[in-house]
This record gives sequence, structure tokens and C-alpha cells, in this order.
Amino acid sequence: MSTTSRWFSANPDKAWAEKFFLTFIPVFFLYNGVMQGMGWLDTNDFWHVVQNLGMWLPYCVFLPWWLRRHSGVPWHHSYWWKFNVYMFVFVFWVTYFHTEYFFDLLGLRYRHDDVSLYFDAALVGPDEATAAETYQKVPLGMYLNATAFFVVYHTAAVVCMRRVWNMTGGMGATARRVAWAGIVLVSALFWAWAETRLYITQAASTTVWYEDLDAMLLWGSIIYSMYFVASFPSVYRLDETMSEARWSASRIFLEASAAAMISLFLFDLWGHYVGRIY
Repeated sequence: MSTTSRWFSANPDKAWAEKFFLTFIPVFFLYNGVMQGMGWLDTNDFWHVVQNLGMWLPYCVFLPWWLRRHSGVPWHHSYWWKFNVYMFVFVFWVTYFHTEYFFDLLGLRYRHDDVSLYFDAALVGPDEATAAETYQKVPLGMYLNATAFFVVYHTAAVVCMRRVWNMTGGMGATARRVAWAGIVLVSALFWAWAETRLYITQAASTTVWYEDLDAMLLWGSIIYSMYFVASFPSVYRLDETMSEARWSASRIFLEASAAAMISLFLFDLWGHYVGRIY
């Protein structure tokens, strides 16, 4: 495949994983549709964790491990594994800290009447004394299903980003950088908007909602996209070329943490200069 037409990484191990995770997208939408349609979002602690773990681990971790067991690449060196580790680390930080900004700035609300396992920041976001009563606490299962959500977003975005990068190889350096910035921004805005538009449905409205959905779609998508402006380019670099050293576990942790910190700073800037959207 020529450089100008290539969608997938020149690293064969990464290219295989990208193609595999693209097949997860319809499975992901089907899984979420069934969960919402059956009314299974509001359940007890055990099933809340199990259903959200089931969205991520079986297809994104166990299946590629089995399919690539004879690939010749050790599982802990494989891109599919590193990608999952990166996503989990990034999701942990942004769920623990950034969700508090979603509560405060964007009007996000979670209602799980039979869930008691919550885990979020104590000093960031709403007052802990009243957070549970106002539906501003983060259930433990959100860390698990968000990893599956972000696997979908980052896989699709990185493939499109590479396509644009390769297509613009004949342009000048400045034009190519502008095109790169454009595809990163468009991808970030699209997935930020798409999650809100597709996930916040009538079927889920008693469990998760925004105080002002229209404002969230318009302005909140800009804030949410700040996650991806930081993380999409970082994931793009992960084991992208064969000529560079493979990322170690420590680098994955540091890169994911740095992307989370950058997006947290951007969120806080919005809080300083714009404030709530509802």
C-alpha cells in the first residue's frame, strides 16, 4: 500500500490491532443499545461493575490476546495490550478528576439508586457533603465502560489522522501542520459531540443526563473535546514506526498521565474564563 493512501500503521503489529479494534465499534454500539433498551443501566453494585467490565475486557483484552497468541510478539509488547493500558491509565485520571468538572461546568448527572461504590476526587468539583444527593458522584463502573468508549474513539481518530497525514505528504511543512491540527480538532469535536448525542437517550434518561442537553451538545462538546486534543496525538505516536524504540510500560503511564494533565488544565481554564454552560 502506498504511503499516500495508507490508513493503517507501518508497524504491522499496530496495524493488526487497529483493524481489530475497528471491528469492536459495531459491537460497542450494539452492547450499549441492549444495555439501555433492557433498562440494565440502573442496577446494584455487582451487576453495575460486571456489565461495564463486560463492555471492555472480553472483546478488547481477552479476544486479541487469544487471536495474537501465536503472532511472535509477546503479549506485553503487543500494541493491543499497550493501547489498553494507555486507555485505562488515561481514563482513570480523567474519570477521577475531570468528571467533577462535567458535574460542575457541564451539568452532568449520574443516578444509580442501588449503587454504593463511588470513587472520585474529594476536593475537586461539587461539595462532597451533598454530591450524592445531587447525583454528582462517580460510580466505580464508569472507569470500566469509559475505557471501552475511549478505545472506540481513539482507534477511529488515529486511523483518520494517519490518512490525512499521508495524503498531505506533498504539501509544504506549514500546510501539512495545519491539516494535521485540523484533523485532530475535527476528530476530537466529532467524538465529543457524538457520545453526547448517541448515549444520552430517552432510555438512559433516568440514569444519566445533562441539565441542559442543547448547551452540552453545542458548548459542552468543545470542552469535552479537550480530552482528545491532548490524547489523540499521543496515541498516534504509540509504537507508530518500526524505526523507533517501542514504548515501555513507564512511558505509556507517563504519556497517558501527561495527556490527562494537559486536558485537566484546559478544563480549568474554561472554568476560569467561561464557567458553567447551563
